[in-house]
Amino acid sequence: MSLRLYLNSARQPRTPDGSAGEWAGFFDGTTELEAKNWPPLLWWAMFARENLAEARIADTEDAGTDAHAELLGEWGDATYPYLVVDRRTALARLRARRQGLVDRLGARFSPLYDEFAALVDARFGPYVLLRTEALADGGEGGVRPLFEETLADLERLDTGDAPAAGGRLEGLIADFHRWRHTDPVRLLSGVGPGWPSAGLRERYADAPAARPAAGGRTRTVLAVVLGAALVVLVAGLLWRR
Repeated sequence: MSLRLYLNSARQPRTPDGSAGEWAGFFDGTTELEAKNWPPLLWWAMFARENLAEARIADTEDAGTDAHAELLGEWGDATYPYLVVDRRTALARLRARRQGLVDRLGARFSPLYDEFAALVDARFGPYVLLRTEALADGGEGGVRPLFEETLADLERLDTGDAPAAGGRLEGLIADFHRWRHTDPVRLLSGVGPGWPSAGLRERYADAPAARPAAGGRTRTVLAVVLGAALVVLVAGLLWRR
């Protein structure tokens, strides 16, 4: 089962506090995008390590509910990392990192990048909140180092440096190129009410499949296939005997 992550327009520079009953009114009039399993690249592009915060896992539900009581009993005061930034800074980072990211994604995807930035400008704020409670793991190491590594890679773009070779950002871009034929808009930016626009859907409806990369991964897959065929062949010979 896939995990669901969310990008929300927020009124405060933090996630809602379940102990204070803040989830009940949080979604009134808010904009929300959804993604599966891991934050999309354009979400990451709005943040830096200074925007990492921690919240209690139990407080992802409002106090007084069965869900809050269950989480509190299971996790106690354990926390998880999430990201929040003011809209002005988010937009500044999107602008500053645009060239470095579009160069790596491909010029074909620059309209998607620009429309996403326009969406953030028009419908998010005063804060942009990346909700990652689905990745909560108790705060003992877990995903926080991965968050920090990804954000550090993006910060290198701010100073004109190349991201770390084989690092988290390079991995996100490689994954996008590997799977972009499925749904490039969802992969880069998530989906939600009014997003993507009909124009974007049409523009990227025929995104070409990426060619398999030569090298270790291809050889590994081939070895697995050949190995499986050999097992079947041997089993057949033994059965005939």
